[in-house]
Amino acid sequence: MKIDIFFKKILLLATFCLFFAAVPTKAQVITVLDGQPYTEDFEGNGFSQWTVDSTNGGHWSVFVGGQTTVCAFSAQSIGDEARLISPVLDMSNVSEATLAFAYAMMGLYDADILEVCYRSSASDSWHALDTFNFSDYSTYYESTFNLPNLSSTYQISFLGRFMGGFMIFIDDIEVASSLSCTRPINLEASNITESSALLNWSTTGNEVSWTLELNGVDTTVTNQPCLVRDLTPSTTYSFKVKANCGDGDESQWSLPIEFTTLCDVIIVTDNNPYIDDFEASEEFECWQNEIISGTDSWVVDPGYLFPNNTAFFIWLGGEARLYSTPIDISAVTEPTLVFRHKQLQGYTDVDEMSAWYRSNEEDDWHLLRSFIFPTDDWEIVDIALPNPSDRYQIAFVGVGHDGEGVYVDDVKVGAHAVVGIEDRPAITATASPNPTTGRVRVETSMTEGTVTVLDMCGRQVATSMLVDGHADIDLTSYAPGMYLARISSTSGTTTLKVVKE
Repeated sequence: MKIDIFFKKILLLATFCLFFAAVPTKAQVITVLDGQPYTEDFEGNGFSQWTVDSTNGGHWSVFVGGQTTVCAFSAQSIGDEARLISPVLDMSNVSEATLAFAYAMMGLYDADILEVCYRSSASDSWHALDTFNFSDYSTYYESTFNLPNLSSTYQISFLGRFMGGFMIFIDDIEVASSLSCTRPINLEASNITESSALLNWSTTGNEVSWTLELNGVDTTVTNQPCLVRDLTPSTTYSFKVKANCGDGDESQWSLPIEFTTLCDVIIVTDNNPYIDDFEASEEFECWQNEIISGTDSWVVDPGYLFPNNTAFFIWLGGEARLYSTPIDISAVTEPTLVFRHKQLQGYTDVDEMSAWYRSNEEDDWHLLRSFIFPTDDWEIVDIALPNPSDRYQIAFVGVGHDGEGVYVDDVKVGAHAVVGIEDRPAITATASPNPTTGRVRVETSMTEGTVTVLDMCGRQVATSMLVDGHADIDLTSYAPGMYLARISSTSGTTTLKVVKE
């Protein structure tokens, strides 16, 4: 599972709001031959060749994002479903065939169901190839299947069933002869350093070589995985690959992925500490994000939750590690890690955070300190760093327990006498009742300001002025779900989750 440079844009909550419907055209039969696959990326009018069975309340439609176009399933009531059906495919001229496609599934409280099916004719029943039931807000996936019972009237379909989730996305469908060069899937970049990365992908076994495209530059390789060298530090690379099977038989290009090389080793001295307040961009610089379990990850919150950027661990229930590029602290007197963090109490629990170190990339991670109790406001932490080296790394691990997330900011590594953090005034806010059936009161330590309520598409649904530290919001006419109440004033900004039942 990897982040696609286009799918990543689709998965941002701010883009979940643009749809258009295609008008079906006259059905046609599409012939699949060796070397001539059927592909559909929904970028043109290809959706018009598909049909949608929406008799059970769900709907498939073309979804227009900022960078790409996909087919999306949506519904309103539990149990609603709809089937997206391909045009008729003539598979009678191929002996073996595969189906490959990309997909993403998102759920707020429950995961929807995606069932992938085939049938040999219009009178045949649908036969399930596989069923998917999960929720992931940050990644897309690719799957491939061998297609049985090929015929001249073959069809595939994607059945979506609403179980309380958010959306299902389908894209980049390919039906190809197994004797042809099929597009590589499941691209992965690992062992990333300042100047190299190990690139890998799934193969079918009949490839002679592969063509790699890295930031627009093509290279032919005969082995995989492939170690690419001489990369530039702190640089984001777009990587895709196509297979070459000899005699001019080439596959389609794979879906692209992105990876970013590490920063150069950061040299710290007694008078020059390493400081990161996460203000440089909306992406981490000189940090890597590793999902340990579940789907949670660290993100840079670009000033939505607080006046300044901060590292934010989302609260969905998994575990993730945010770790630094190597730091040279071998010449530092009394090397020290200083940072501030905030962990707010949720409805029943608080999310957990811990700080770790290792002396080099091959070393195990060692615990520095755990933080398992809620904080009313930012807490400043000062930790002496043991076993200093010239490739030292620090890490923050977040564990979701249905709390309000973990926030880390103003990270500094240096001599104990040099590093320090200035205080920031506290901002407190509560919402009650929460969950609510309609009306909710927001109370805050700020006497004046504005409360703006946003839905999960980032759309403003309500606003109210603070009067003597409180504001009343009416969500009676809005759909059940999670909303964000952003409280802003001249003294700062904070955000609350509000659940409408």
